[in-house]
Amino acid sequence: MNRFAVALAMSAALITAPAFAETQFRSATPQTFTAQELRAYGLDQAASDRAVALQEQGYEVRVLSEEEAAQYQAGITDNQWLLLGILAGVIVIAVVVAD
Repeated sequence: MNRFAVALAMSAALITAPAFAETQFRSATPQTFTAQELRAYGLDQAASDRAVALQEQGYEVRVLSEEEAAQYQAGITDNQWLLLGILAGVIVIAVVVAD
């Protein structure tokens, strides 16, 4: 039972550690954009209309450079969570089978 608890704690630590990683970038101050301004930044008609609708609901829209956007998305992805979950399951199963 002790090995199981250790394996579970280690797998939880491995899974949650990347979630606390911080991204370092400076973001622009939020402002209200028109659909035309958003299209000038490269959004298509549907995306710019959606952004304007979200602004009307109280959401903030920020314009980021490609580098800032890449850093913003640099956190752990859904696929990585899935792989870490599978790894944690394999570790738990291995420990249970070893007992």
